[in-house]
Amino acid sequence: MRTISVPHQAMPLGAVLMRSWILTGLICAAAPTLAAETGSAESNVLEEVTVTAQRRSESLQTVPIAITAVTAADMERNGVHALGTLATQVPGLTFSPYAPGQNIVALRGVSSNDDGAGTDNSVAVFVDDVYLGRVSNINPEMYDVDRVEVLRGPQGTLYGKNTIGGAINIISSRPNTSNLDIKATADFGNYDRHNFSGLITGPITSNWAGKFVVSTRAADGWVDNVVLHTKEKNDDSQAFRGQLLRVGDSSELLLSADYQQLRDEDMARVPLTHMTNNLPFNAQAAYQALCGSNDPTCATNPSDGYARQFAYGTSAKFIQHVSPTSDLISISAYRRSYNQWSMDSLGAVLPLANDVWDNTSQYSEELRWVSLPTDRLKYVGGLWFMREDTNRLRMFYLPSVDPDPDDSDRYRGIDRTTSEAAFGQVDWQFADLWTLTVGGRYSHDFKHIDNDAVHGSAGILYIIPNTFANEREAGWGKFTPKISVRYTPTNALNLYATVSQGFKSGGFAASPTSVADTNPLRPEQATNFEIGAKAELSQRLRANLALFDTHYKDLQIQAFGPPTGCVPTPSVPCFGEFETFNAGSAQARGAELEFTWLPVEHLTVAATYGYLDAKFTNVYLPNASVYTLLSGQAVDLRDQSGQNMLRAPRNKGSLDIRYEIPLGSDGVLEPSANYHYTSDQRGELEPYAIQPAVGLFDANLAWVSPGGSYEVSLYGRNLADRAWIAHVYTIANEVFGVYGEPRMYGVRLNWHLAP
Repeated sequence: MRTISVPHQAMPLGAVLMRSWILTGLICAAAPTLAAETGSAESNVLEEVTVTAQRRSESLQTVPIAITAVTAADMERNGVHALGTLATQVPGLTFSPYAPGQNIVALRGVSSNDDGAGTDNSVAVFVDDVYLGRVSNINPEMYDVDRVEVLRGPQGTLYGKNTIGGAINIISSRPNTSNLDIKATADFGNYDRHNFSGLITGPITSNWAGKFVVSTRAADGWVDNVVLHTKEKNDDSQAFRGQLLRVGDSSELLLSADYQQLRDEDMARVPLTHMTNNLPFNAQAAYQALCGSNDPTCATNPSDGYARQFAYGTSAKFIQHVSPTSDLISISAYRRSYNQWSMDSLGAVLPLANDVWDNTSQYSEELRWVSLPTDRLKYVGGLWFMREDTNRLRMFYLPSVDPDPDDSDRYRGIDRTTSEAAFGQVDWQFADLWTLTVGGRYSHDFKHIDNDAVHGSAGILYIIPNTFANEREAGWGKFTPKISVRYTPTNALNLYATVSQGFKSGGFAASPTSVADTNPLRPEQATNFEIGAKAELSQRLRANLALFDTHYKDLQIQAFGPPTGCVPTPSVPCFGEFETFNAGSAQARGAELEFTWLPVEHLTVAATYGYLDAKFTNVYLPNASVYTLLSGQAVDLRDQSGQNMLRAPRNKGSLDIRYEIPLGSDGVLEPSANYHYTSDQRGELEPYAIQPAVGLFDANLAWVSPGGSYEVSLYGRNLADRAWIAHVYTIANEVFGVYGEPRMYGVRLNWHLAP
């Protein structure tokens, strides 16, 4: 019998802030003493974590930014291979998969659920310094990864547009220039899971080194469709990366090429509520009659769905050491992606097909001048350019009523975006204990979109109620400054205060329903006030705390609900229309804590906690897209002021415990356990569209041979086999969802040859 997780009681903001300030005081008072008490002879000490968040290699503890750094070893042990699994380890970060090409990433309460050709995300993803702009490509397979850095809060200075929530840096491993290095991994688990990956790297000549990596994932679907008698939610992906590195006396050139493809079946969406009469049938009752309640392995969608993606890219990173204290860096990159998916949207009774084709090409160029992190005056400056072309077609139809897609409601948007930016940041240590950081970036976006909307000849759905074609273009520019003051009374303590701004480009609605809806959206803006403390309380205890208050303006939000005046009938359901709008203002306040502790030799305890109070402060929807009937009463949901922001859980945390048991000449045995919790969160504008709280327990037992050449691991994810919802959305003001994975377990074999 599966259990479904229930919300925990939220902790009041005052209590959280009080405890945070107490902890800050303890950090300030205890850090010098504890650091002095632990001498350099300590045998079991924390390793230094190096990050490149400020475009140079620095210690995580010295950077005045709230950063979560996840290492390759942590990712392997916790089963992290995509943003969905990464989000469990990062305070403030959530991930909602509507479909493989429609992933919603939220950080500190800000996100974007508009997936059109002319809109962007509020959290940017970078792979080896290359920006991934499209929502369809924001969730790359994470293999051959050295670490992932999640920068929380607006990063408008060094990372630019579309980072008002934050930035995620995925950094791959570098080719080995000194010796041959070969790694291989095989993973076998339930649902016939068989994943393989391999890496070979090493020197080719005295100046050149190379690397080639392959990763494949395959598993049967873990959902039984009892209507179609098929399997859904399978895993089928392949990824490859090759790199060539040339190291000279005063320069370095890194050439990269990668390819990734995915072939998955339907997402097995499930109806979760029956609150209104906007549909002429009870989809929830029909589903439960065949599957019961809270069974993530059962689906009743009456039409097949699928997702097909493939993407490739090349990049060249050239570093010229122009002086002993500075580098000139050039990064040129080209990316191409093809995405196609068809998903049944209602999950029961009536098949509502949502077909999408999304093809994107992107060229980007960045030029940086960076000083080394040794001087009292450090600087970063540069120019950035990107050209992105997206052709996106979206169709809506009822296969059982009219199976011809040519009769469907459909919209095609062809967008051409040109982005330019100039940026700079200076870190000045103006006194022995004080450092001032001042930076700024001017970003400019220009977008041109061709709109082609067709109301299908079948005339059934009215999701696209009008036929029209036009062109729109607009440009937006914004200067985003940052100022930060850092105080380091000891080498073990870093206190900082920061004010920064972020900017998300304006754009065009994903599925406009009229010519008026093709008018441009205003850009989003964010201003963040943050204070933080990073402390090495001893060589065995590290604690980082951040308190923030972020003000958002003109958030871009998409709603989907019945059009004004629609009366549902058996032949014309009120599915709804899309509407994208600027949502006024919002505010997110919170606290984030991360610590790592080595209480005794061989034992590691790591924990994260994030408290978030994120609300719309002045939001009134422009029309009746969420105006509906609840229990026979007309309810006007247009005034959202004071309501929680979307995908903003109040409490989120994780606890990871790992113990190493030395076996002498027989190697090391390493048991570990991880618990991660996310409180309930609002998924859509309807007040009852709540994604329930979830707490999941994972475990791992690894044996490592002497010298580390072999490793065998037994792992389990969601060991309590909880039924949990990974994503919620609404159609006709009813809530539908996607279940997360049930219990997964298996064995992983690692082999490492480094002669």
